[in-house]
Amino acid sequence: MVTLQLSNNLCRAGEMLLGVTTQADVDNSAFLRGFVAANLDAGYKFERVHTEVFDEAGDVLAVARTLFDLREFRKCADLLKELAGSPSNQSALFLYHYALFLAGDARKEEEMFEQEANPNTATNPEVRQILKALEPLARQNKLNEVNMYLYGLVLREEQRLDEARAVFMKVLNAFPCFWSAWLELCPMITNEDVKTILLGLNDHWMKNFFLASFSLEKYRNPSSIEVYSGLLCFFKRSSFLLNQIATAFYNNQDFDVSLEWFEKLVELDPYRFESMDTYSNILYIKENHGELANLALRCFYNNKYTPETCCVIGNYYSLMGDHVKAVIYFRKALKLDRSCLAAWTLIGHEYLELKNIAGAIEAYRNAVEIDPKDFRAWYGLGQTYELQNMHNYALYYFTRAGLARPKDARMWNAIGNCYEKMEKKLEAQKCYERAENCKDKEGIALHRLAKLYDLLGMEEKATKCMEENLRRKDEEHIVDKELGECLLYLARYHKKAGNLEKALAYARRLYDFNGTEREEANTLIYEINLALTAGTAVNPAAGVSPFP
Repeated sequence: MVTLQLSNNLCRAGEMLLGVTTQADVDNSAFLRGFVAANLDAGYKFERVHTEVFDEAGDVLAVARTLFDLREFRKCADLLKELAGSPSNQSALFLYHYALFLAGDARKEEEMFEQEANPNTATNPEVRQILKALEPLARQNKLNEVNMYLYGLVLREEQRLDEARAVFMKVLNAFPCFWSAWLELCPMITNEDVKTILLGLNDHWMKNFFLASFSLEKYRNPSSIEVYSGLLCFFKRSSFLLNQIATAFYNNQDFDVSLEWFEKLVELDPYRFESMDTYSNILYIKENHGELANLALRCFYNNKYTPETCCVIGNYYSLMGDHVKAVIYFRKALKLDRSCLAAWTLIGHEYLELKNIAGAIEAYRNAVEIDPKDFRAWYGLGQTYELQNMHNYALYYFTRAGLARPKDARMWNAIGNCYEKMEKKLEAQKCYERAENCKDKEGIALHRLAKLYDLLGMEEKATKCMEENLRRKDEEHIVDKELGECLLYLARYHKKAGNLEKALAYARRLYDFNGTEREEANTLIYEINLALTAGTAVNPAAGVSPFP
C-alpha cells in the first residue's frame, strides 16, 4: 500500500502541475498579480541542483529501478546489496531499503489475508533490519531527504511516533514539496498541537495544502473548504482540489453542494475512480437511481478491479434493494484492499439490513481498528446494539462517535435517545440541547426536546420549542406526524392559557390530517366554540399537560 501511496502522490503532483493557473489568468487578475509579486523573490538562486552520477554502478541502478517498477522487490534489493553498503550512493541506499520495506509490507498483507487477521496482528518482517541499517546513518546526518523519509516510515512501523514525527518535520524543512511526508505527518498530530507543529516548520506555500488536508482529516470542514477554495485560485484546473472540496462538503452534510462539485470533477476527469465511492454515497442518499447506475457502469468499464468501483456497484445494488449482491461486491472490495474503510462500514450497513447482527458487529469493529477516528463505524456499532435494546452498550459506542465528531448533531441525538430510553431525562435533555446548538439539520432534537421539557414541567420552554419546530416545518412545507403533534400541543396549551383564538387557529389546521388528530381537533374546536359563545375563558389552572 505504501508504493501505491507514493504513486498516487506522484500522480497528484502531475495533476497540480496541469492545474496551475496560466499567465493569462494572472495578467487578468489584480489579486493574483499582487500575490505573485509579494511571494516571488527574483533574486533567489537554488542552492543545489540534484544530479545523478552515472558511473559503473549506473547500469545496475537502472536495472534495479526497472525491477522495482515491475514489483520484483526482492530481486531489486538483491541486485543493490553491494551498492547499498555505502551512504555515498543515496539512490541505491534508498531503493535497496525501500524495496525490502515493500517486500515486507506485501508479506504482511498476505498474512492478513491468509489468517483473516486485523491490521494490528500482522507485522512487516523487514522493519528491524532496515532500522538497524538506517538509524546509525541518520544520527550521523548521512541520509538525504528521501532516505530520512524512509527512516521515518520505519520508526512509525515500530510505534516510535514522537521520533517519526520529528524526522518527518526535518524532511519537510529541507524538502517542503515532499507531499508524502506531509501525509505521514498528518495522522500523528492532534488539534491541540497543530499550531506547535506549524511553528516548527519553515514558511512555505505547501503548508496551506497541509493545513487544509489536516482540517479535512479532523472533520473541520468549513476551515478546510476555505483554504482549498483559496488554493483553487492558483490551481484552477486541479482535479485534486475539486475532489477535496467535494469531500469536505460531503462530510459537512451539504449533499447538494457536494454533488455539484463532484459533477464538476467528473466533467474534468471522467475516467477517475478515486473518491467515486463517496460520490455514489451522495447519489444513494438522494435516491438518484439513474445517475448511480450510470456511475456504476462507467466505473465498471474504467477499471472493475478497484475497491472504489466495487463500492459504487455495491451501493447501486443496495439502493435497488438487493442487499445480498451488495454484500458480494463489498466483499470484493475488501479482497482487493483489506484496509478499505468505506467497504467495511458499508458491508456493516448491509448486514444490518439482512438482520445479520454478528456480521455487522464484526465489520464495524474492523473499521474502527483501521481508523479509530472514523465516526461512521462507531455510530454503526451503536445502532447495532440499540436494535437489540442493549442501551448501555449502544450509549458507549454513540459516545465514541460523538468524541470523533463532537459538532455533529446526529451523534448527540443518538446519545440523547439512549438516555431517554434509560429513563435519564435530564441527561437526554442536555444531549438534545447540544444537538440543537450543533444545527440539527434533520430537526429531530427540537421536537424531542419539547416533549422532555413538558415531562419535566418546563411548559414555557416546551411551547417555544414547539412553535419554533412548527415555523421550520411551515418554511420547508413539511407535513408529517410531528407537525400534527406540534399543532395539537399548541392548540391545547393556548386553550388552557385562555388564548382561545390562537387555540382555534391551531386546531383548525389539524383538519389537514386523518385519524386521531382530526378527532382531537373536532373535540377541541367544540370546546373552544362553547367557551367563546359563553364569553368565558377556560381556567388556566385547570386541565392537564397539552400532551395526551
